[in-house]
Amino acid sequence: MGGERSGEGREDLGAIRQALLAWYDGSARDLPWRRESDPYRVWLSEVMLQQTRVETVIPYYRRFLQVYPSLADLSAAGEGEVLKLWEGLGYYARARHFLVAVKEVQTSYGGRIPADPARFRRLPGVGEYTQAAVLSIAFGQPLAAVDGNIRRVLIRLFCLEDGPGSPPAPGEVKARAGALLDRERPGDFNQALMDLGSAICTPKNPRCPQCPVKAFCLARREGKAGSIPPGKEQKPLPLEEITAVLLFAEDRCLVRRRPRKGLLGGLWEFPTLAPPVLPGDRVNLGAKLMVLHHRFSHLRWRVTLFGGELTGELPGGHSWRWAFAGELEGLAFPAVYHPVLERIKNCDPGALYEGLAALSEE
Repeated sequence: MGGERSGEGREDLGAIRQALLAWYDGSARDLPWRRESDPYRVWLSEVMLQQTRVETVIPYYRRFLQVYPSLADLSAAGEGEVLKLWEGLGYYARARHFLVAVKEVQTSYGGRIPADPARFRRLPGVGEYTQAAVLSIAFGQPLAAVDGNIRRVLIRLFCLEDGPGSPPAPGEVKARAGALLDRERPGDFNQALMDLGSAICTPKNPRCPQCPVKAFCLARREGKAGSIPPGKEQKPLPLEEITAVLLFAEDRCLVRRRPRKGLLGGLWEFPTLAPPVLPGDRVNLGAKLMVLHHRFSHLRWRVTLFGGELTGELPGGHSWRWAFAGELEGLAFPAVYHPVLERIKNCDPGALYEGLAALSEE
């Protein structure tokens, strides 16, 4: 376990801070949210960046702010509208929690995001990392943020291990982050560590010669920069087989809204027979139209899509809707169904079956 070792004294910590901030001042990534001082926009960027690549987030961030440029604008929005803007970004609970939290800020704090760490942390969806990142960047609060990139940088910088091949306890990494934090520029310092982990101190093949703090890195000194922290064992993801069906009544298509809690909560989908949402004895199954695949972080989906005809009553307890083709474009669907929507969204009323025929010809 890493204890007090050479390279970790107060003078060295000061030198690390100085070197890292000098590198950041000259090499910081030019990201749209870094040009902003509005805490709302900083918060939005951090919510979107959770478990999502920067390159993916940028266009979503810009589109979101075109519709909701301020916290007051978003506080007046409905969940469906927000989920539609979030469509394809994934981890939709982030969007729902963010919307609820923004509404609470508007009603309880007069539209001003609280700079007090305890108050901000109590808002829905705000965890320890989000608290530290947003408040350090937006308000200069001396809080050390620890995400996956920062954790990896600190483990290598201080060669932290509980034993050979064993990562250190989270508490030790957090303590090192707090000790290293530059309290004069906490937001810049947290972002410098993020950039370092993203661009140089990468999980595989770290670019040690380009690292601004390589002279202080104990893992590099001990030849362990490429081996710690140990990588996670990649296990095969379980496969869930889903049978979905396109059901039409004249020029409208049947869709249902998923429960707010759970995977893809609040999004719309086509009725499924397996897992059962619509009992199979109420549907005459038609031709198989296409097979769709989607990969989550913990699960794989294989969706077999059929045409069909509704022969019984819709079950209760679900949010059902008969939607025109033009309406489907305004509803938030999981990404797995986007190829279907692309085929039928521009169909004229009464021409949806032509869209189905195009699907079946593929």
